[in-house]
Amino acid sequence: MFIKSYGQMWNPDIVNWNGTGTGKLIGNIKRDKSWIGIDFWNAKGIYVLHSDFKSIYVGKAFSTSIGKRLQDHLADRLAGRWDMFSWYSVSGPRITRRDVSQPGQRLVKPEIITDTLEALAILIADPALNRKREKLKHAYEAFQPENATPMTIRTYLEKILGKLSADPSQPTP
Repeated sequence: MFIKSYGQMWNPDIVNWNGTGTGKLIGNIKRDKSWIGIDFWNAKGIYVLHSDFKSIYVGKAFSTSIGKRLQDHLADRLAGRWDMFSWYSVSGPRITRRDVSQPGQRLVKPEIITDTLEALAILIADPALNRKREKLKHAYEAFQPENATPMTIRTYLEKILGKLSADPSQPTP
C-alpha cells in the first residue's frame, strides 16, 4: 500500500497549532503491543475537513505538510466551517524519532492503486450502500490521545452515544 499512516475524525481543538507554522499533530499508533506517540505534523498526503460528521472539503499536502495545510484552514475562507478532520499520508512513521519520513519513490502495482483508491473513497464518503468497512492494509492508524480531549459538544455526543451503545437497557441521560 502506498498509504503509510492515517487518522480519522480528529478533533482540531486538541491539536497544538503553535501559531508559527510548526505545531504538533500527535497521534498514537500501536506497534508490537505497545502504543507510541508520533508527530504527524510534517506528513504528506491528503486531508478531509468535516462538519457535523460530513465531509465538506478535500485537500492535498505535498509541497507543504498536512499539519500546515490544516493550520492554514483555521484562518482562511474555511475557518469556522469545520469541526473535525481526517488525514491519509504517504509518509510512514519513524518509531525511533517519533515523527514521519519523507515519502520516497516506489513502484506500485495497478491492483494496489485501485484497492487503495477504493478504500480511501469508502473511508471518506462512507456511502450508505457499501457493506464493506474498509481498512488501509499495512498502514498505521493513528488515534488522538484520549486524555487530551476537551469537553466539547462533540465529546459530549460521543460520550452519550458510547453509553447508549454500551448498555441499551440503561435510560438515556
